[in-house]
Amino acid sequence: MKQILFSAILLTGCALSSQADEAAAPTLDWLTGCWQSEDGTSREVWSQSEDGYFFGYALVLNDGKVVFFEQMRIDPGAAPTFQAYPRGAGPSGFPAVAVTNASVTFANPDHDYPQKITYTRDGNALNAVISLIDDTQQGTFNFMPCPADAS
Repeated sequence: MKQILFSAILLTGCALSSQADEAAAPTLDWLTGCWQSEDGTSREVWSQSEDGYFFGYALVLNDGKVVFFEQMRIDPGAAPTFQAYPRGAGPSGFPAVAVTNASVTFANPDHDYPQKITYTRDGNALNAVISLIDDTQQGTFNFMPCPADAS
């Protein structure tokens, strides 16, 4: 009887610990919204589905015309995976290697460029950095929320 009671207490403790870990797991909710560069030439828009997927697209504009577009998806999981479809081709997968409540880094050392993608939420700003796996050849994108009529 003591062994059954001990097992029940142990299992209850494990379940509570597991629930606490799940509750404390960082989310990517901070990524959602319409984001635009200060000069208006770059835009990313992210939304989240009910089942945990994030869907996004990016545009680069020149004289008001789209010169580059990319569709994006982040698959949920213990290590979320960024799926990139530049100019509609793909996907190229980048598993998350670090996730916090305000940043996420995805990496794929076998991809040509970029090999690493990092998003960071800094107050009202969203910053993205793409690079090779060793952080060289960085491209930096600084976004603010889009004007109300831009999304």
